[in-house]
Amino acid sequence: MSDQSDFYGSGTGHDTGTGHDERSGSEVLAPEQILCVDCGGTCHLLTRPYLEEDGSQGFRPGDIVAYRCSDCLDRWDIELE
Repeated sequence: MSDQSDFYGSGTGHDTGTGHDERSGSEVLAPEQILCVDCGGTCHLLTRPYLEEDGSQGFRPGDIVAYRCSDCLDRWDIELE
């Protein structure tokens, strides 16, 4: 598994080997609910957004967020862009 140390905001991101964090930049929103592609039910967001020292919170491009379907219980892991 790749380095997920900042998955919940506790690390610094993914270093591409150049000293540049490839996930720094604008924050992206993850919807609270998505449509389950297997059964058509509602999937709810499981992953908590990171919390920065300045009090801002959210997700970054490249973060993986998890959803769980309340109908069929399938789990969906989605990479944010």
